[in-house]
Amino acid sequence: MKQKELRPVSKNEAREFAKTVLENTWPAKVDRIRYIGGGSFGFVYKAAIDQAPFTVIMKAFRTAGICAREADELALLGADSLIKIPKVYFTFSATAEIPIDFICMECAEGTDCFTDFTKLLRSKKTKARFADAVTTIIHHWHTQTNDKFGLIGNAVYDEWLDFYQPFAAEILACARDLANSGKLEKNVLAAMERAWAAFDYIFSDKVETAGLIHGDMNVMNILSDKQLHPLAVIDPLESKWADPEYELFQLRNLTGDRFGLYETYKAKYPISEKCDIKTAFYALYHEVYAYIISGTKVNFILMPLVKRMNRELDKHGF
Repeated sequence: MKQKELRPVSKNEAREFAKTVLENTWPAKVDRIRYIGGGSFGFVYKAAIDQAPFTVIMKAFRTAGICAREADELALLGADSLIKIPKVYFTFSATAEIPIDFICMECAEGTDCFTDFTKLLRSKKTKARFADAVTTIIHHWHTQTNDKFGLIGNAVYDEWLDFYQPFAAEILACARDLANSGKLEKNVLAAMERAWAAFDYIFSDKVETAGLIHGDMNVMNILSDKQLHPLAVIDPLESKWADPEYELFQLRNLTGDRFGLYETYKAKYPISEKCDIKTAFYALYHEVYAYIISGTKVNFILMPLVKRMNRELDKHGF
C-alpha cells in the first residue's frame, strides 16, 4: 500500500485535453467547457457540445487504474437503482499525446448536499424526508447480494474478514511508518492501535451477506434540488460486495449528521449489535487509508473520528 502516483497534468492542461478527447471521440464540437470541481486524483469539467445530449461531464483521472474501475462501478450501481446514476457515454485511456484517462458521462441535475450550505437551513421535517429517501436508496443497493466478498470485479473472498482484516492490518502498518516519520499524529496511531487490540471483539458478529456498497456515500456525492429532493448519486469509490455497515460511516462524514442519515438508517433497517463501534473502526481506518494513497490528510475529518473511536472503545470497556 503506497501513495498513488499522480500524472503531472495541470487543471488547465486537463481542460484542453478534455476538449480534444470530446471532439475526437464523440465526435462533437465543444462550444464551452469549464472546470466544476476536483479531488485528490483528478478534475471534473462540464462541456456544452453541438449535438444531443448537448451537455456532458468530462472527468479526468491523473492516476492510472481508477477510470475503468469507476466506469464499471457506475454501470453496476445504475443497473438496479432507485436514483439516477450518471450514464457513461465512453471512456478514454491515456496516450503519449494525452497522458490522462477520462470518463465522459451524463450530466446530472442538482447540487451536492455539502457545498450548498443553504440546505442545512431547511426544516427538520424537510431534512428528515431527505434522510428517509437517501437511506431507502442506499438500502436498495445493500439488498443486492453476491456469493463472494471483495472489490467489484475481484470479489473472491468467502468471508468478509478474509478481505477486510488483512486490508486493515496493512493500513495500520503504514500508519505506524507515518507516525514514526512524524507525518501522522501520535493520537491517531494510538486510537488505531487501541482499536486493533479490540478487533476480535468489534468484529465478533459474522457478516452473513455480501451487499453492494457505493463506497463513498457521503453528502458530497448526493445531488438534490433546493428542497432536498434527491436527484442523483455520483462518484463511487472502490465499490465492493461488502459488509453493508462498511457504507454507513460515510453517512456521518462532512455534514451527514446534520441530516440524520446514519441514525435514520439504523432506525429503519436491521443492524449488528456492535454497529456503532464497528463503523467507528471503519471510519478511522478508511480516513487514514485515504491519506496513505492520496498524500492529503484532512484533519477536520480525521480528528473527530479519533474521538469517536476512543469514545466507543471506552463505552465497551477497552
